[in-house]
Amino acid sequence: MRTSIRGALSRIQAYPQRLREGFDDFQSYETSGAIVLLGATVGALVLANSPWRDAYHAFWEIHVGISVGGWALDQSLLHWIDDGLMAIFFFVVGLEIKREILVGELQTLRKAALPMLGAVGGMAAPALLFLAINAGGAGARGWGVPMATDIAFALGVLALLGKRIPVGLRVFLAALAIGDDLGAIIVIAVAYTSSVAWPWLGLAAIALSGLMLVKFFRIESSLPYWILGAVVWFGFLNSGVHATIAGVLVALTIPTTSRVEPIVFVERAWGWLTRITDIDVKGEHVLTTDDQQHVAQQLQRGARRMQAPLQRMENAMLPLATYIILPLFALANAGITVVGTDASSLLLEPISLGVALGLVIGKQVGITSMTWLAVRLGIADLPRGVTWRHIYGVAWLGGIGFTMSLFIAGLAFRAGILQTEAKLAILVASVVAGIGGWLVLRGASAVDVTSD
Repeated sequence: MRTSIRGALSRIQAYPQRLREGFDDFQSYETSGAIVLLGATVGALVLANSPWRDAYHAFWEIHVGISVGGWALDQSLLHWIDDGLMAIFFFVVGLEIKREILVGELQTLRKAALPMLGAVGGMAAPALLFLAINAGGAGARGWGVPMATDIAFALGVLALLGKRIPVGLRVFLAALAIGDDLGAIIVIAVAYTSSVAWPWLGLAAIALSGLMLVKFFRIESSLPYWILGAVVWFGFLNSGVHATIAGVLVALTIPTTSRVEPIVFVERAWGWLTRITDIDVKGEHVLTTDDQQHVAQQLQRGARRMQAPLQRMENAMLPLATYIILPLFALANAGITVVGTDASSLLLEPISLGVALGLVIGKQVGITSMTWLAVRLGIADLPRGVTWRHIYGVAWLGGIGFTMSLFIAGLAFRAGILQTEAKLAILVASVVAGIGGWLVLRGASAVDVTSD
């Protein structure tokens, strides 16, 4: 028994590895979440083009609010999703970015160079291509729309290819998409903030300072983080800076070190496990054995305190973001009504062309050229087993904009035909990019997958 316990506890001591293993959970959630997201997207499109389309659009305009005395916070369901729930999604994105910088693929400059430069190229080329078509026109504001990559759908396509794809390519794509998310966050904060109400932003800054104090004093409860995080969100909501930025900033304050060091937990756990063994009464494993139950609770609390708050929160929030928030966002935002319109003519409008060409062509050119340049200059190396055909296939998959592109389209074009053009182009381009990437990667030979 002691041998098995010793083996279990030795695994606990490999704690730093646990944070790195978070990538596996992250990839699994993203891949399976793509199926749920696809179902929500199809459902939204069906409803938006059915006889119930007016009811569908009207539903998201229903207002829900909180009122206290003369003060009220009143928003439509659509805005609660886009400004509220999506702030939680961006909180999870912020946790993922922080984890990758600390212990993941962005940990060192050389490891980060290839996906980061690929992400820069994959954002710059689509934006420039969009502006080349729309500069000076009504749609120029939408240059940020084709810059984004949807990590869930992109990883989902890779999952369809199974063992044909080297692990290094999956990691590269995930890191690329995370860098892309970071770029999108900067674009949202800088380009889509029209005016700033400084008193409200000051309130958010005070709350952020409070979060830093909570982190400094290593307060174990997560309640102060949620309360102060809500204040940060409320400040941003009223400041003019998009509220989702609050989610990222709050994520950056979450501690990455545990309150109890792993080796200390191991020493305490030995005592607790020995106590359980010493007081064991054969055949009495029910509530009447109070001492054993109490020691088991101590062991459980100790294991929880050994986990870093960042890891604990990410594990708790990732399923919520993947299976509830993103599908709800898609259900509310992907419902484009094309019945009664000439969809083909809409796709030929400057905004649609800019978005579609930016996602399908711009991503290919930007990602492939920048990664090639990084390797050529000796700044980075291709991951083991990854060839240029794999990189080119991932560059295609980078054109699956969807979630983040739809989100930025909602900021760039608040309503009307311009938003419809952008969203329609996003959906069409994402499908084309997904199929194109799948075909390119499907043709990768066995030699490609196993070569160094």
